[in-house]
Amino acid sequence: MIRILLADDHQIVRDGLRIIFQTIDSMEIIDEAENGDELLEKALHTKPDLILSDLKMPGISIVDSTLKIKAASPETRIIVLTAYDDHGDIYRAMKNNIDGYIMKDTPPEQVMEAIRTVMSGEVYYQQDVKKQLEEALEAVRLTPREQEVFDCMGEELSNQEIADRLHVSETTVKSHVSQILRKTSQPNRTQAVLYGVDHGLLNKDNVPK
Repeated sequence: MIRILLADDHQIVRDGLRIIFQTIDSMEIIDEAENGDELLEKALHTKPDLILSDLKMPGISIVDSTLKIKAASPETRIIVLTAYDDHGDIYRAMKNNIDGYIMKDTPPEQVMEAIRTVMSGEVYYQQDVKKQLEEALEAVRLTPREQEVFDCMGEELSNQEIADRLHVSETTVKSHVSQILRKTSQPNRTQAVLYGVDHGLLNKDNVPK
């Protein structure tokens, strides 16, 4: 029996999913949550086999709480069920070890396929979702060194501080910064960092508020 924790801030969505799962003998909804904070609390308490969660609810995001949940319950699998296919969201979900990412207009049989896939230990990202991410990353393809410089920019380091950290000259850093601004089509460092966070090129948790 797959024990499922269901999370969505809309009652009608939870009701609809509950009806679907009631017809499947091998799956059982053990609890529900209507916001991110409640989800995290219940996940740590119940240690479900599977969490099926909306992406954007009040409280902490499932993407941000995933590491805590998996640290407490390594066997728990997590699928995001969302209306948002922004590649920044998708990229952050992948980086934070979300096991599956599917859209809310997905047919029930495909939702079941996603569940079976992640419960077998594999990752399930819908084909359209993967294509969206691949196209976005292809549009802004940074070299490994440019990514290192970009990460440092996200930490608000100066060119000289970046040079000292990466053991290169300040002139080299300036050249990489110029390439980053060109590839992201942004006018300055601040806008480039905001772009990087929004599009999944930078980890927002490492960027000063």
